[in-house]
Amino acid sequence: MMLEKVKKTIRENNLLSVGDSVLVALSGGPDSVVLVHLLSQLRNRMKLNLSAVYINHQIRPRAAKKEERFCQQLCEKLGLDLTIESKDIPTLAQTKKKSLEETARDFRYTALENLANRRGHNKIALGHHLDDRVETILFRILRGTGRTGLQGIPIKRGKVVRPLYHITKQEIYSYLKKHRLKFCLDQSNTNSDFARNYIRNRLLVDIRKNLNPAVNAAILNLSETAGQEELFFKQVVDRMKKKIVRTTVGGKIELDLKPFMSYQIWLRRRLLRYCLAEASERLPAPDKEVVDRLDTLCMKGGKAVSLPDSLRAVRTAGKLVITHQESRPYAEQLKPGEACQLPGLRLTIRYRLVTNVDGTRYKEKRSKQVWLDKEKLSPPFVVRNIRPGDKFTPLGMNGTKKIGNYLTDRKVERVLRDEVPVVCDQQGVVWLVGFEIADRVKINSTTRRLIKFEVSERRKSPAHAV
Repeated sequence: MMLEKVKKTIRENNLLSVGDSVLVALSGGPDSVVLVHLLSQLRNRMKLNLSAVYINHQIRPRAAKKEERFCQQLCEKLGLDLTIESKDIPTLAQTKKKSLEETARDFRYTALENLANRRGHNKIALGHHLDDRVETILFRILRGTGRTGLQGIPIKRGKVVRPLYHITKQEIYSYLKKHRLKFCLDQSNTNSDFARNYIRNRLLVDIRKNLNPAVNAAILNLSETAGQEELFFKQVVDRMKKKIVRTTVGGKIELDLKPFMSYQIWLRRRLLRYCLAEASERLPAPDKEVVDRLDTLCMKGGKAVSLPDSLRAVRTAGKLVITHQESRPYAEQLKPGEACQLPGLRLTIRYRLVTNVDGTRYKEKRSKQVWLDKEKLSPPFVVRNIRPGDKFTPLGMNGTKKIGNYLTDRKVERVLRDEVPVVCDQQGVVWLVGFEIADRVKINSTTRRLIKFEVSERRKSPAHAV
């Protein structure tokens, strides 16, 4: 019985819990109709809050209207709310210079995630089934995937769950027939001009007929084996990345090239994929060409390469730094006793008045906290990023020095300088945060009142991917 099979999949893989709020992706096709029908049967037992969404890609306007009406009628029958999301995918594909398939997929996942967040759904249920998994793996093989791609579609990731993971297409049609459920047929699924349709409608049919009738089992067995081996490789990569990869306070990814260059190419590629994934949650799995361009930059030298999603990789001073190409200026006013979280940086700055000067030696250089002479300061105070032409007189010097030159002397690379804030009063820079205070605000024997500035680093938020 399919319901029992799906319940077992949900239970053994912890896909849904009692009281979950679930957004179901409903296209009107056989798979999604069966999915929403099965979840409706589990609704009362598991106290699920169910609703559905139909996504109109505007690729087939007339058919889409029919599908919208069908989904609305089905949801009314099942007692579910239905949301319609619409996007002109053909125009978007032209703008982004991507295929219709890829553009539609990217928009679909983004729309589902955004709607789930707005409506408070903690789960997104998709209708991918066993045959979809086979097609995906074969599609990736033909595109030249590595071991990671052989794992195919995950049963769950982030909010997304796939309760039909172990259900075949034939079982879906049998269920529809048994329960007398109507559904819509997407005529574009018969068009073999699309790569996935060609694999489904022609290639797999020919393989079953002429090479291996059990091709599904063979491909899924390959996927399972690759997945088990991938766990081992992941453990190796996890150990290595802790040693040579770090995330800066501004979200840049920094890779230590000296040990990296001694690794074998399979490990280098995996580390680079990890770095790209950390640099951008929106970036899909990078293809081999992108990874190999990065590897060439690391191994053979060069200055920088441009990457998808407005990323840029810079090779400098024994490091590879992956960063977004734009950094936004900011200027935040500081208020006594209040924490100021800097935009785009995991840094928090605060200051307070210190009235008890007891002769304690106050650290003034290369510190996360500094004490300045209150009488020499001109509030209010502002913390901002470095601007072209910024100057100050570093502690112990007589003349002014450009901040850019100061950082060059201390071997701070240009790609990382947008992560160095400055605290200013009405006369100029008083603290180059983490490096030096201005000489004019230093403490001396006549100091009676101090202002203490302190910077702290916030922990990196865990990534959340669909």
